[in-house]
Amino acid sequence: MKNQELVDYLVSCGVCTICQLRYLRARGTEYNDINQSFQRLGVKVPENQLEDETNGISTDEQPLKKPRLSHCSTCLGIFSEDFQRELIEGIIASDFGKYDSEGIVLAITMPMSLQLRQLSMWFALQRKFGPTVHSNSPPDVPIKEAVKLILHPIICKKLDKKYDANGLMISIDLRHTVEEQEVDKLVELNRVAFPGKTLKRIEISRGLLEKQYQPSRVKAETYEKYLPIPPPAVDESLSLKSIDLQGPMVCVAGRYRKLSRELSHTPWLLQGVRQMEDSIEEIIIRSVGPHFTETVPKITFMSSGREDVDVRCLGKGRPFVLEIPNSRHSSLTKERALAMEQAVDKSGKVSILNLQVVPREQAMHIKTGEEQKRKYYRALCALKEPATLEILQKLQIPESFDIQQKTPIRVLHRRPLHTRPRTIYSVKARLQRDNPLVLVIDIVTQAGTYIKELVHGEFGRTTPSFSSIIGKPIDIQALDVVGIDLDWPPEVDNSLSQ
Repeated sequence: MKNQELVDYLVSCGVCTICQLRYLRARGTEYNDINQSFQRLGVKVPENQLEDETNGISTDEQPLKKPRLSHCSTCLGIFSEDFQRELIEGIIASDFGKYDSEGIVLAITMPMSLQLRQLSMWFALQRKFGPTVHSNSPPDVPIKEAVKLILHPIICKKLDKKYDANGLMISIDLRHTVEEQEVDKLVELNRVAFPGKTLKRIEISRGLLEKQYQPSRVKAETYEKYLPIPPPAVDESLSLKSIDLQGPMVCVAGRYRKLSRELSHTPWLLQGVRQMEDSIEEIIIRSVGPHFTETVPKITFMSSGREDVDVRCLGKGRPFVLEIPNSRHSSLTKERALAMEQAVDKSGKVSILNLQVVPREQAMHIKTGEEQKRKYYRALCALKEPATLEILQKLQIPESFDIQQKTPIRVLHRRPLHTRPRTIYSVKARLQRDNPLVLVIDIVTQAGTYIKELVHGEFGRTTPSFSSIIGKPIDIQALDVVGIDLDWPPEVDNSLSQ
């Protein structure tokens, strides 16, 4: 089969020049300049057909052309310049302008008629050119691949956007008037071609067509009783059923300080009843979320660990990240970030800093090696009798040591019962001024250590504990997190924007 013979036959079947190149197995940039590609392949195409159709990527300088009387029998006009123009106009008329994403990604759903017509042309080429057209390997570049090679760059160029798999997703659903009739015929064909499988209409899918409908599995004579070979040209092009936009997932990171001893980490519900009016998560999302999305409830809040309700987090704060789906904005100015930080600060319960947009892949830093991180604490502890020099000496522990810690009773309702080994890196105690019954103890531990139980031992469930080390009862009155060994996100001073 020579290239010219193939093209001449495709022209006689009403196949457009782009699809002719598909059947010539053109790849990549070969679709950009049709004339040059045909010359390279030693093919001459009727001049009137080239004049009627787009020369690859359309340009603004090209004059408007007269509408064609019929559309390609294999692609139903998806590659025509008229359809490109309709598609661009449809995207612009949507909510596209509400999103500032620099990149876009397209998800185009095409009617099953395109797959049926590919199969029909496959049969036609076998009849025309015999065994040179294989029964198991399609004779063309798949239309999905051609759409990515041709339509995607055109749309990106017209919209002045770059391709980005993590950018604004534009979901385009295409339909054609012939689809319903052709799929009805397919249902009838399926009962005959595969009599052992009685499929309902809803089970006729694109996946079924790809897997089962090939010349090696269905005879052309059977197929032709229901659908024509070759496929006929059509008077109408594809139509846009819908264009849906899904903004990118944007990650906003920072560090928070928890200033209150009466604030839960996330909304605290007990048997469906709120136990506290607010939470760290809600305060931060309330101030940050609305700038990015209208679907604020879908924002995910994550942090590098968490505090108990009655524990403060001071120092540089605890790293956190918000995963914001369907975001309208993919960037954050320093002015806007500062306003968000100040809005959170006004709560009097939480303070945030270093607020910034970070690449999505960096968000995993917050969970990576979580149990290997070090945490720094300051505990206010009470004795039942005045501290002695011996007690203070026993709680000066510069070397690391290991403990065995059973899941505390207070969290058994939400954590499985395990005995966990944890490392205590250092302990340093001092007397609180003017009160010999109270110790201030600085502790550096492996992340995941339960500090309250480390202090009092919880009936021997944590061994050793400070209580067992000094041989006397000791309890914790207040606890602060003063440092977290995670140098992320990068420091940024949003006040410098002023």
